[in-house]
Amino acid sequence: MKTIALIIVALSIVLAVDATLESCDSKVYCQGMLLDVVQQSHIFPDSKSFVDLIQIHSSEVTLRNFEELMKQTGDKPSNDELKEFVENNFVDEGELDDWTPPDFKSNPSILKQIDDVAVREFARSLIKIWPVLGKKMKASVLDKPDQHSLIPVPNGFIVPGGRFKEIYYWDSYWIIEGLLISEMEETAKGMLENFISLVEKYGFIPNGCRVYYLNRSQPPLLSLMVGLYIEATRDIEWLGKNVKTLESELNWWLNNRTVTVEKDGVKYQLAHYAVQSNTPRPESYREDIMTCKEHPEKVSSYFRFYALKSGAESGWDFSTRWIFDPSGNYPLTKINTMRVIPVDLNAFLFKAFRHMSVFYTLLGNQEKAIFWLEKSNSWQKSIEMVHYDKADGIWYDYDLEGKTLIKRFYPSNFAPLWTESYEEEQRDIKGAMAAKYFTNQGVMNYEGGVPSSLIKSGEQWDLPNAWPPLQDILITGLANTGNEHAKKIAETFAKRWVRANIKGYTDTQEMFEKYDAEQPGKYGGGGEYNVQSGFGWTNGVALQFIKKYYAGKHRR
Repeated sequence: MKTIALIIVALSIVLAVDATLESCDSKVYCQGMLLDVVQQSHIFPDSKSFVDLIQIHSSEVTLRNFEELMKQTGDKPSNDELKEFVENNFVDEGELDDWTPPDFKSNPSILKQIDDVAVREFARSLIKIWPVLGKKMKASVLDKPDQHSLIPVPNGFIVPGGRFKEIYYWDSYWIIEGLLISEMEETAKGMLENFISLVEKYGFIPNGCRVYYLNRSQPPLLSLMVGLYIEATRDIEWLGKNVKTLESELNWWLNNRTVTVEKDGVKYQLAHYAVQSNTPRPESYREDIMTCKEHPEKVSSYFRFYALKSGAESGWDFSTRWIFDPSGNYPLTKINTMRVIPVDLNAFLFKAFRHMSVFYTLLGNQEKAIFWLEKSNSWQKSIEMVHYDKADGIWYDYDLEGKTLIKRFYPSNFAPLWTESYEEEQRDIKGAMAAKYFTNQGVMNYEGGVPSSLIKSGEQWDLPNAWPPLQDILITGLANTGNEHAKKIAETFAKRWVRANIKGYTDTQEMFEKYDAEQPGKYGGGGEYNVQSGFGWTNGVALQFIKKYYAGKHRR
């Protein structure tokens, strides 16, 4: 849309001339000379390491000590002097206590339902990882919040693993799914209450539980998480206490992340990722500076930071989904996340709206139930009219500026199947068409899982990486349709994924955040940091596939 393009251009000009929109208020963790000097010195190989440190003193004292260092060194401290400053003013002693969830069961009933010995023992190993990933805030985080980048929450929780030592938003959907399969309802409820506390404090859920994430969210799955919990427990009393907070989070998305898309003369309201902050990500500060060096002019650099943070908000940081380059090389310097209307984001919102209607129905509030049902119906129509390609039989992202569908293979194309964002009578045909599209793309050839794309860009959300949440979105989406061809593909890839996970775990005794679609069991690579192990959402997805395809009445 010309109007949208003009707004984006105008915004970038305004940012260059006037406003610097910081990640958060902290002069230590989010903005200022201290952050810039330390991060650009590269004394930490991973920029996240510095902004996760704890200050020994108050921020006021830390900043005063830094000013003294700069004065003594003529504003040019050596790396050794910076290291000494960090050692004298910060510690890495940990902000979290190890925590074994009180409802942890080493032998939940699902294990008794699995006949395949290898799969059963693998599932047992996955369940044993939950206490390893269990954490609880230390009292010091609550007592002296100024000295931490960590945001305090009331309950214990399960972290993803590795460098991700705090709560992350969309990871937690699959973690909670795994916890519920493991009969850990209280732990799941505690995690939901942590998210609810964040919405009550900030009006939305940040990307993760760090102050430097307060400029952005992640895919909006809170209501879907609550849906899992309510289905497992029927805890209607708890739902009644928290439904208004769920509603306020969705209103944040409606008020801050939606645009009008005009297609074929009709206007539709849909969402995109569009972070209102135009400075480097503190946890990837040096990396963002390096990315933008090819665009030294101020307008372009500000715009790229805005686009990089929006890409991080998507959870797909980074992917060719957000990169526009006619040469086909897809350099990250060409990122323009805001230009994309993502099909999966809008499918998630549709499902959240539909859940809200169900929640209010359960609570006896018909007026609210009708409101959210109508909102979900409107969103479903918009998804169908803007994102669906009848010839290809699949949904695609939409390019705002080019006014066209982005016809590339991504597992996110199947998100409307996962959320069932289509008319009931279309279920079988949607499944058949999506299955045909899948096979026509040549994806059946990948033995290690469904790749994130068919483009090798070097970014971690592209080929050859296969990410656990995308396996669930595509596989469960196809299975949901009930179409025989779609169900066959779903079962084939679910079992490939479980076998690949077992192989990887047997080889390394670890579970990883991502895997290699071309080499079953091998962990993935690319992106801005080394592959991480743990791993929350990987374990949750594997348990879900095991439950569906290997346990009880479902096993074959």
